[in-house]
Amino acid sequence: MSKWHCNNCKGKRNHKELFEKKLRGDDEGYVWIEKYIVIECLGCENISFLKIFGDITMYEINHDGHQEFYFDETIFPYYLDRGDEMKYSHHLPDSIKIIYKETISAFKADSYILTAGGLRAIIEATCNHLKIKKDNLEKRIDTLYKKGHLTLSESKRVHSIRFLGNDALHEIAMPKKEHLYLLLEIINHLLANLFINDKIIKGKVDTIIDTYEDFIVLIKNLISKELVSKELKLDDLLGKSKRLIDKSKIAEFEKILEKDAVENKYDFINLTKDKNYKILKVPELSFNW
Repeated sequence: MSKWHCNNCKGKRNHKELFEKKLRGDDEGYVWIEKYIVIECLGCENISFLKIFGDITMYEINHDGHQEFYFDETIFPYYLDRGDEMKYSHHLPDSIKIIYKETISAFKADSYILTAGGLRAIIEATCNHLKIKKDNLEKRIDTLYKKGHLTLSESKRVHSIRFLGNDALHEIAMPKKEHLYLLLEIINHLLANLFINDKIIKGKVDTIIDTYEDFIVLIKNLISKELVSKELKLDDLLGKSKRLIDKSKIAEFEKILEKDAVENKYDFINLTKDKNYKILKVPELSFNW
């Protein structure tokens, strides 16, 4: 039983070997050995693939003057030593998501120059998606700040990604791994703020409602079994949730709802002659993610 990295547990865990294939070669005095092992985490039962390689040149001299051989160990699929890949990257716009995933794959494979270039490309793709069109990336990042997409501090951090990406791509300068992890955190934070957080919290915590579509989702969420067959004023149905609705939009939403209810657009609510809303049934909830 040995400790290896578990992608599911996110750290070194005890594993057991399920299968092993061992190869050995001697090419005119160059002796090498390879092991291919299927391993299972004893904590979560996650399955990984382990490759171990060593040859006669892979040794160090210990304090007694003797050779001590070492081996290269590679776990598949590749993983990040620290830091995290975005959990909800599927919410990203397609043009950004593709570059993000390829950048993460490069980082996991220890391709640091490609990773730095990928992080820079994510910024370019973000500007493209937000229709920020300027002569160069420096001005585009400044425009992100001026248009309110970034704070001043965030824009300075994003410029650091530009610097590192430029050095990697133009000067073929190898970035340090720890620097890439810091920049990945910046990218994750930026993308989460711009494209993900609002989608994640929608329907889970109280947020301002400023579209009719979200207004209807709120109405649906407020209808319970206890309200079926009852007739209510809209204010009574909304209750405290009315505070969530943009004050400049509420009259407009009420007017549209009244029209839709009269036309029987919804099967869960209609409008009585007394201008009350009668609850017909509990609606199917829909979350517009």
